[in-house]
Amino acid sequence: MADDTSLKKLAHLTRITPPPLVGSEDIVTELCAALFAGFRRYDQRVRARQYMDGLLRAEGRKSIANIAAAVGVPGDEQRLHHFVSSSPWAVNPVRKALAAFLEEDDLPSAWVALPVSIPKAGEHTVGVSRHFSPDSGQLVNGQRAYSMWYASERVVAPVSWRLNLHNAWLRDNRRRTEAEDPDELSAATPEDCVTGLLDDVRRWGNSTRLVMMDARGADEQRHLAGLFERESPVAVRISGQTLLALGDQGRGAGHGEHLAPARTVLDPARRLRSVLRRKERHEPAGELPLATATAGVRLPASGEAERSARGRLGHLTLLGVWHDLRRPPAELWLTNIDQPSAVSLLRMTQLIHTVSSGWRTRGETIGLRDYEGRSFQGWHRHMTLGSCAYAMLALRSAGPANGSGLSA
Repeated sequence: MADDTSLKKLAHLTRITPPPLVGSEDIVTELCAALFAGFRRYDQRVRARQYMDGLLRAEGRKSIANIAAAVGVPGDEQRLHHFVSSSPWAVNPVRKALAAFLEEDDLPSAWVALPVSIPKAGEHTVGVSRHFSPDSGQLVNGQRAYSMWYASERVVAPVSWRLNLHNAWLRDNRRRTEAEDPDELSAATPEDCVTGLLDDVRRWGNSTRLVMMDARGADEQRHLAGLFERESPVAVRISGQTLLALGDQGRGAGHGEHLAPARTVLDPARRLRSVLRRKERHEPAGELPLATATAGVRLPASGEAERSARGRLGHLTLLGVWHDLRRPPAELWLTNIDQPSAVSLLRMTQLIHTVSSGWRTRGETIGLRDYEGRSFQGWHRHMTLGSCAYAMLALRSAGPANGSGLSA
């Protein structure tokens, strides 16, 4: 533990107002009080605020040295390194407090699950592997992670994280020892990561809040079945090749169940029930789609277990979005929300685009990609404090709760 003189100095430094931003300093004080109330020790609360302020102030890469220098505590680099990599504090209470704080917003909102790729040089940073990056569309060397974001039309911020460790990493005892991986840690599929994140936010907050994600990619059909078996509202972006069932709800596969690729399902609906969205003069060109259409569908049941689960899967709604009626739909969304309107569902789908944009822009500014350590718990602590800094910046930029506009 640091001596009294150092703590008094840190307490003074962390009360300094960060560089001017839109919004009130009151939100900073309120947020920090909520986030760090669970820390038993005063020095931990001070270090957490110091680290978060450093993420907001440091120029360039958010290394420990740059963070310490940015908050005006020369020579304190080692203490901050220990706080993130080795200090015995748990991330889940902080994440739970952040989720609860954000959910006080009374605007329509959703949880958005986002897969991310964090390129890294070398092989020593925790979790590094060769994998396909959804951001760049190519193979990269780096970390593969999954995040859960709170998203409303006022504010967007990440809350919870899963680091997807590759089998090669898990089989390497030397690297696991260096990273201090938990002994019970085992290989997890993307579906495991997403459902784990979903379990987090269901435990911490409103269990009826919509969860959204982009499920396009490998094993899409299996992933969808796992998501829609859960008793919670879900909206998922799917590919045009996803097979959907259109036949008699009471029959099994091969007995009247008609399967079709999602991209073809809405062709009749587009001609008969498309909803034209004419742009107003004050709206930027290309912001709104030209047309939307919906149709009732369900997931195909290929085996006895899936057929018996059909009651849980229930009726689903497919939403198509067009920017050019001469082409297939630009986006396809599948949801279990009961009788959603195309317009309200379309409005919610925009949140996933805002989250993706926020990861690429504000996430870069905050330093969510910058952790270079070997510690598994250190990575989670860095991402947790980075999420707090992201939320602070988003809330200050958004202004009062009755303000307008969406802050990513």
